[in-house]
Amino acid sequence: MRTKGHNFLRTLAAMVLLSFITVTILGCATIVKGGGRQKISFKSSPSEASLKVYDDSGFLVVDGATPYTATLKCANGYFKSAKYKVSIEKNGYETKEFNIEGDLSGWYLAGNFLFGGLIGYLIIDPLSGAMWTLSPKEVYGILPVKVFSMEKQEGLLIVLKKKEEIPVEIANKMKPVIPGSTLQ
Repeated sequence: MRTKGHNFLRTLAAMVLLSFITVTILGCATIVKGGGRQKISFKSSPSEASLKVYDDSGFLVVDGATPYTATLKCANGYFKSAKYKVSIEKNGYETKEFNIEGDLSGWYLAGNFLFGGLIGYLIIDPLSGAMWTLSPKEVYGILPVKVFSMEKQEGLLIVLKKKEEIPVEIANKMKPVIPGSTLQ
């Protein structure tokens, strides 16, 4: 004769066993990370700079302006991490370039060792791309002001730059040039 308590324990044991089987069948990183895509945020100073992200085959995958958040694929094939080149530029400022690359995910390494087993290591996580974590997770480009210069025949060098960026010993020797006036 079975009791309600006995049925409850059997049901609970079945649910625990089913959960364990599900976790070991699927890759651990795929479950925890939710797949092989990752959000990367892009910021710059100054903001509203042109943002371009290219994959390792040179294909443009993001064309926007900072600040921007993109969801990028972590893998570029079976057991191959994705790699991206990032370019942030704005008129009057120097262009900054960055690389984004995939590193092995801790969930892939430790999680599959504890739960996922060989199926997670060799099939699920490599196919989903979840075995990789893109780094850096946030790209912040500080764009310095471009320095424009031109040299005259007599040796006078004119540099256009923000006054705050000029070394004090040089700034103290500078004299303002008024359009239309001549140097003395």
